[in-house]
Amino acid sequence: MEKLKLEKFISKYNLGGSCESVLWKSDGTDITVKCISDDKNVLGIITVKDAKLDEGDYGIFDTKQLSSMLSVLGDGITITTKKKNDKVSAIHLTDSNAKVDYVLADTAVIPAAPELKQLPSFDVEIKLDQKVMNTFLKAKGALSDVETFTVISDGSTAQIILGYSDMNTNRITIDVETTKNAKLSPTNFSARYLKEIIAANKEAASGVLKVSSKGLAYVKFGVTDYSTDYYLVQIQTAS
Repeated sequence: MEKLKLEKFISKYNLGGSCESVLWKSDGTDITVKCISDDKNVLGIITVKDAKLDEGDYGIFDTKQLSSMLSVLGDGITITTKKKNDKVSAIHLTDSNAKVDYVLADTAVIPAAPELKQLPSFDVEIKLDQKVMNTFLKAKGALSDVETFTVISDGSTAQIILGYSDMNTNRITIDVETTKNAKLSPTNFSARYLKEIIAANKEAASGVLKVSSKGLAYVKFGVTDYSTDYYLVQIQTAS
């Protein structure tokens, strides 16, 4: 496996350190992680395809530690597993010069992400093309202290706003193209998580941001080697 492929997979679920303890589930071909942040504001379901890892459940307790150990290795790595009592207990990673052993955690200590029940209908569907994604990243950098972004629509035009408030505030408004557009009152979600999601999927040519008036946003990108699904929970803020 290419180390870069594994590192991209990790970045797509780790989201800048927001999801550290996760369960890798491998069917022998693909690896899937379902993760939730400590504050419960973002849920991710990430799959890396054609990963060729032995079938089983892998308790990754400290993703940051695993990433640091991966940095020792070169581009081409081989991954094998160690088992104890028919359960995978460690992963062994090698390149032409070095060997890394990462001890797995008991799966019982890994926080379980909730099962997704029936999703609400989405009122607004926004195209996340490269221009919108790059503009959002720059806007979040310019307003680094702003914790939420707001989606608003009058039924014909929609906007993503950082710094939205009924009061006079510093703000950046991004006009967006939609594929579905119903009226939506100002609805807030974590700007930090959307920034991390976009940054982790920056190789994607495009994606979609769907927003429901019921307080849920859904983000997905079209990336060949990965399947990425993220769900953001509405954040209530004082105007």
